[in-house]
Amino acid sequence: MNESNEKIIKQLEKHNNVLLYKEKLYEHFKEFNTKYNAVYISTPKKGKTAFEQILKKLNNDTITKNKTISKLLQGITEEIKDQKLYIFVDNFDQLSKRELQNYKELEQEENILLIVNINEDKEFVDEEFLNKFVIFDESSFRNNRLQSININYVILFLLSFLIFLLFLRIQLSILRYIVSGLWFTLLMYRSFYYISK
Repeated sequence: MNESNEKIIKQLEKHNNVLLYKEKLYEHFKEFNTKYNAVYISTPKKGKTAFEQILKKLNNDTITKNKTISKLLQGITEEIKDQKLYIFVDNFDQLSKRELQNYKELEQEENILLIVNINEDKEFVDEEFLNKFVIFDESSFRNNRLQSININYVILFLLSFLIFLLFLRIQLSILRYIVSGLWFTLLMYRSFYYISK
């Protein structure tokens, strides 16, 4: 087992969830899968399919068809009582508010540990949830994400300002047409007034 995986195992033995930063998570999973009860989720966007996959890993005979996510989570909770499970979730930065509560529920299970990987430097859906993970290469993770988020704010501000200028330009040109139209109307009115005298 490589050095990185040995570090992961040490954290898992302390019952800590692990957060990796821009790593090839599937490579870690392949090594784990031969020795431990583990399941790999390529993205949290898989939604219900991911929970069906987890339940099938725990009990291959379980029927997952037509079950709601809450029923699947309940099934996972019931099956996990007598075994440990390591859930590898890649692209964890794609976690949405909709899926967040489900992963929080899994994280609370004593026999489930999460090993997740974040690939993109963007604002996470729930920063407090990340505090439940031991972050490998934390300084690089925090610095890169902070810089990226700061740059995003600057870009958003500049885009907003450009839209404001564009709106102002359109409004001023419309105002010019209105003034010109009123001026022309007054001239025509005056001309018609003199003609009709």
